[in-house]
Amino acid sequence: MNPEKLPGNGETEPRKESLAEETAENGGYAPGVTPGGKDDTYVARVARGAGISTIGQALGRVFGFVTQILISNLFGVATYGFYSSGVAVVNGAQILSRFGMENGVVRYVAHHRAQEDTARVKGTIIQAIWITFAISIVLSVVMFFVAGLMAEHYYHKPAMETVLRAFAFVLPFFVFMSMVVWATQGFQTVTYAAYVQQIIRPALFLIFLLVFYLLSASVVSVIAAYGAAMLLAGLAGVYYLWRLFPRLFDRSVQAKFETKDLFSVSIPLSIAQGARYLDNWSAVWILSAFAAGAPVGVFTAAARTATQSTIVRFAFSGIFSPIISSFYARGELDSLSRLYKDVSRWIFIGALPIFLVIVVLGHDILALFGQKVAAEGFTALIIVAVAQLFSASVGTTPRMLAMTGNQNIEMIATSTAAILGVIVSLLLVPNFGIVGAAVGMGSAIVVENAGTMGAVKWKLGFLPYSLEWIKPLVAGVISAVATYFLSTVVHIPGGDITNIIVLGGFLGVVFLGLLLLFGLSDTDKEFLRTFWNVARRYLPQRFRRG
Repeated sequence: MNPEKLPGNGETEPRKESLAEETAENGGYAPGVTPGGKDDTYVARVARGAGISTIGQALGRVFGFVTQILISNLFGVATYGFYSSGVAVVNGAQILSRFGMENGVVRYVAHHRAQEDTARVKGTIIQAIWITFAISIVLSVVMFFVAGLMAEHYYHKPAMETVLRAFAFVLPFFVFMSMVVWATQGFQTVTYAAYVQQIIRPALFLIFLLVFYLLSASVVSVIAAYGAAMLLAGLAGVYYLWRLFPRLFDRSVQAKFETKDLFSVSIPLSIAQGARYLDNWSAVWILSAFAAGAPVGVFTAAARTATQSTIVRFAFSGIFSPIISSFYARGELDSLSRLYKDVSRWIFIGALPIFLVIVVLGHDILALFGQKVAAEGFTALIIVAVAQLFSASVGTTPRMLAMTGNQNIEMIATSTAAILGVIVSLLLVPNFGIVGAAVGMGSAIVVENAGTMGAVKWKLGFLPYSLEWIKPLVAGVISAVATYFLSTVVHIPGGDITNIIVLGGFLGVVFLGLLLLFGLSDTDKEFLRTFWNVARRYLPQRFRRG
């Protein structure tokens, strides 16, 4: 296969209508120029994108975590469990509705934009959004009318009928918001995706949750807050998409549709995305069938806490995807290999201290959801956290496959892992409950990432690991042991939250200090300089110097 012939999200020159936006994203400098006046590099580009996305991810995770804790404490663990079961359903339905179009819209918006084909850029965006929205309407109607049967025969809980019907109204808003946000990423920026998905939507959900709680302390209030946040976030996404591409609403520009190309990428990736959904949600489905309510709430709290380390991988994936395609389309595999190793190591370095905090302070973190969650969910927390750390260690391997024309292999790897996860959960959940669900989820995550890593090695000849990994591993072990020892000899007043903040901060400082002591590579230094330049723009004025 000739990589030159593959369409992709290749490196592109900025279009006139988004020049101001790209300049703003680059800290006020013209695209392609670093503040130092030197030509832009891919390391700097990754760092800027990851910096923006990490800030958004961090804020979103904080909003989301606080929201989950509030649901568990204000509405009760059982209500949190019913809500979590409904979220599993609506997430599955929105993945079916997207039909893999999110990958197609990113790939072909960038591709047609590189060719300055405005009509096809417009056509790709319109087609992807409206096809998925139409599918979501159909699935929403199906959800509404089969809710009673599912509540009676699958969940064996009458309350789930109301939950599913309420989520049926939310589904179209969810799909619309998701596709608009994905369309913005086709312009090689993750800024607006971070704004909408990681800041605006979670913040609105938190606000609406408190408002609706005052009206009614029921699961319907939680879902209504969830849906209202999706609707308003979707409208914000449309505004940002218009700022990036004003010609979307220009009637003088006739949209041209490339249906065959769009579906050729979307169909196999939709299967892969569905399989990845099963990796993360099949355990909730199966546990819900045997014990809907409080047990699902306990498991969800443990699993969501364990997945906090994925913040780093998600932060890198959006900006790294078009860069992968750009290198591959030009046949620059050596450069792609080096950057892949660097990005994978950076993801692991970011995820490792989060994982260690979860392991060392897991009981205190789960206690925020309630003592029942802390008592019953700790083992599940550790199992899923270990699986997610392995996922972080392999970096962005699924995106490597998707952006290099190997989406069918990704589909096979993720589908195999998903089937295995379902089988393991079915075998273990009836006898081991929450722990069995955790093993099922963990096994799917590990097998998927091992499979995609093996596929990248097979098709491209790359592995993410190098001797540079020894430094963060040693730093992690030392910082975790020091934090655990400190927790046993020092009493920190103020309760669980204070304990988490002080000891977690101590672990992070020790980890970072040891990394600096062990020494950084040239690319590490370049990454940190650019990352800091992004981060300090979000700090108060007095902290921006230096």
